Amino acid sequence: MKGIIEGLLYVQGDQGLTVEQVSDILEISIEDSKRLILSLKQDYIEQDRGLRINYLGNSFKLTTKEEH
Repeated sequence: MKGIIEGLLYVQGDQGLTVEQVSDILEISIEDSKRLILSLKQDYIEQDRGLRINYLGNSFKLTTKEEH
């Protein structure tokens, strides 16, 4: 499911996605949505990738690292 979330974040671009939207799209609980998003965010950190997941406003967004 993380791959689906990653794709959704990419497609949404600057708009990003709320936890509630992810929950509705994947038909899972809000708690599970939050857990998956945060786990994916941690994956990006641990793998030292050029992208990251930020929480901006009320949405999660896929962004580039500031240093890049």
